[in-house]
Amino acid sequence: MKLWIKISLLAVLVVGLATGISSAILLAGARQSSVELAVQSALLDLGLRERAWQNAMARNLTVKMSSRAQRSLAHYHISQYGDANTILLSGEDVIYNRTSLDPQACLPLSWGMKEHIIVEVPGQTLLITGSYMEIAQTPYALYLIRDISDVYAGIRSLGLRFALVGAAVLAAATGVLILLVRAVLRPVQTLKRNTGLIAGGIYNRPIVIKEKDEIGELAADFNKMAEAVGAHVRELEEEAARRSLFMAALTHELKTPMTAISGHAQTLLRTRMREEEREDALLRIDDACTRIERLSQKMMQLLVLQRGEDIDLRLQSVSDLLEIVRGACAEKLSRHKLTLQIENSMENLCMDTDLLGSLLINLIDNACKASPVGGTITLHAAGNALTVIDHGKGIPPEELSRITQVFYTVDKARSRGAGMGLGLALCETIAKLHGANLEFESEEGKGTVARVVFRTAYCPLPIA
Repeated sequence: MKLWIKISLLAVLVVGLATGISSAILLAGARQSSVELAVQSALLDLGLRERAWQNAMARNLTVKMSSRAQRSLAHYHISQYGDANTILLSGEDVIYNRTSLDPQACLPLSWGMKEHIIVEVPGQTLLITGSYMEIAQTPYALYLIRDISDVYAGIRSLGLRFALVGAAVLAAATGVLILLVRAVLRPVQTLKRNTGLIAGGIYNRPIVIKEKDEIGELAADFNKMAEAVGAHVRELEEEAARRSLFMAALTHELKTPMTAISGHAQTLLRTRMREEEREDALLRIDDACTRIERLSQKMMQLLVLQRGEDIDLRLQSVSDLLEIVRGACAEKLSRHKLTLQIENSMENLCMDTDLLGSLLINLIDNACKASPVGGTITLHAAGNALTVIDHGKGIPPEELSRITQVFYTVDKARSRGAGMGLGLALCETIAKLHGANLEFESEEGKGTVARVVFRTAYCPLPIA
């Protein structure tokens, strides 16, 4: 059953109960008022007849009058002041009674009291009023009987009118309630449609509800939920796309070292070679394996760091960092017959030594590839920047803004000598995690300056 039907039925039930209870209370009040009015009228009429009869008896009654004469006088006067519904008794003696009722059986009387009772007889509702008195030491009971069936008939007629009017009002109220409930619940239909869109994967269509009530607040919460879910889904999609791109690019990048490994391995297996040639082939295989390992490690580092995970930054010695970098680059520099010149005027720096060391090693590695044999590379630490300077072939201006893109290489024709395309992307990510900017200045034929500029000196953790 739909919500608007449930609410409408409950509202109609409440209205019906309220109308019925109100009508019943009004009818009960009207019935009581009508009966009380009939009783008061009957008692007033009884009092008038009683006084008139008593006065007439007082004027004509004498002391010498016998009881028979007194009874005749009482009958005479009651026939003058009474009617067919008047009854006069004296003890067990029925002086005047034109009805078939025995009033004493229905309404016993006490001295000086006017009393009444309502009795049901076949086809009638009778109101019996009575008064008890004594005249010349003779007790009398005067009764007046009235048919009040029309009073109860009027109450029943009024109840029927109430029922008809109540039914009409309830029917009209039912129609109005249905219209109002459907109008009030119309925003719920809007919510239902939009939640269906969210379930279908559409998160960028906000729910527009103008009402500033609970439904409006619920719509705002739904919009926030859809926005959060959409953002999370986009993050997952971006992560999946990034992983897919990394794997595709890595597969492509692995072709060159794998081809070299396969070629040298086949040569070793099928060709007789001198010892020097065998050692050279093995060295080349080892270089290719090292290249693959380095490429894989860089890719994994970049995947993890680009998720935006926080790192623990502490104040640590810059001298220790530079010595670690010198030792890591020694073999590479020796192979290219290059000199690393370190200039340091910094004491401590807020950093992760491993990550920042990886950044500097990548910059020096690129400088080695660009520098001529016998050249010098400078690693300079001063102020708020770490700088790597080479005097190599430089980078063309049109390529300078793209060198930090993932898997982008400046010299695609000689990618083996120009870098793997992952190093500078990793460097830029590490710099951002340290609150720093990675900046490049280069001129073809004169060299390149790579600078890591730290934007703040604040450090959340103390010196290690």
